[in-house]
Amino acid sequence: MDSHAIIASLPLSGDDRAEFIRAANHVFECIIERIEPNNEEMTRSLWDAGHYVDHHLLNEAMLPIERDYALSFIDAFLVSYVVDLAVEADKLVAEPQTVN
Repeated sequence: MDSHAIIASLPLSGDDRAEFIRAANHVFECIIERIEPNNEEMTRSLWDAGHYVDHHLLNEAMLPIERDYALSFIDAFLVSYVVDLAVEADKLVAEPQTVN
């Protein structure tokens, strides 16, 4: 792909979205391996790369932005998002499930 490609609008679509999701999934796996969450299975169940890419990675105020620079945000910022998922997983496991 063109290393000078620009993202000018959101949401990402097509090949761009697919590549961002692939990158997010790869980085997620690396982070899970590093942080070794207490409730890994639950943390994994909370992960949705498409949701992260569509709703957390970029916003309109950042546009226009070089595609490669935007991709680098995944490495820079996903760790805190995954830690938040791990904390949420711990809370879900600790809370007894109630049936109404």
